[in-house]
Amino acid sequence: MTTSVPSTPSASATRAGGALDPDLVPIDNAYYDEVGDDWWNTEGPLRALHEMNPARTGYFDRVLRERHPGRAADTIRVVDLGCGGGLVAEELASRGYRVTGIDLSPGTVEAARRHAAASGVEVTYQVGSAYGTGLPAGCADAVVASDVLEHFHDLPAALAEIDRLLVPGGVLLFDTVNRTVRSYLLLILVAEKLLGIIKPGTHNWKMFIRPAELRVLLASVGLRLADTRGLGPARSLPLLLPGLLRHRRLGEFTLTGDVSASYIGHAVKRSTT
Repeated sequence: MTTSVPSTPSASATRAGGALDPDLVPIDNAYYDEVGDDWWNTEGPLRALHEMNPARTGYFDRVLRERHPGRAADTIRVVDLGCGGGLVAEELASRGYRVTGIDLSPGTVEAARRHAAASGVEVTYQVGSAYGTGLPAGCADAVVASDVLEHFHDLPAALAEIDRLLVPGGVLLFDTVNRTVRSYLLLILVAEKLLGIIKPGTHNWKMFIRPAELRVLLASVGLRLADTRGLGPARSLPLLLPGLLRHRRLGEFTLTGDVSASYIGHAVKRSTT
């Protein structure tokens, strides 16, 4: 079977058009229901998320501290939307933040609860949809959407819910994937199809989000994109390749100036003052 780089889809099939048709743009989000305790297996199917975690949670922590200078972490309320097994939620909670994790999968939420209890880290986990969490309006100083925006068919609805949850001046912290030829080659062709680092079918290139598209969608719900940075392996490809081929490991991640594949950033909700 041959694999070619896709041509640029029409606006109706991409984030430029807002919501996507699941029948036209399929993605296997149900796979994450099956992961269970393997969310926390550093040698398991989601090991790349563990490799990314120090860089992205470090960035989220820095932004929160800059936004709230002098404020105690345990007074800062964070909602982790699409929290999965709790990798980001638990790390932020261990830094002192008051964290609530929301995920659509009951099995995933149970796995997150088990790990937090075993680790002695306090996180509140609830089953809920990103399109309607059931949490009260204005309950969060920050919402985290880590490695999840590219999984939402109705991204505008998810962003509207994020805006509802945030207090005025609150911050959205996110990392996601740019829709470029480079991201297709690296994440779909190499990481998924050739090396199996990413479970086949759990990402759809058409659901990746260009920063300019994200800026427009955020602005439509009253959020201002404040910063974007690249997020990628710390080692260059020649140094990365031997370990990648031998052990399927990407190694340590770092922030970069290149947003052409994965990128991280934050947006700020308009203030009433």
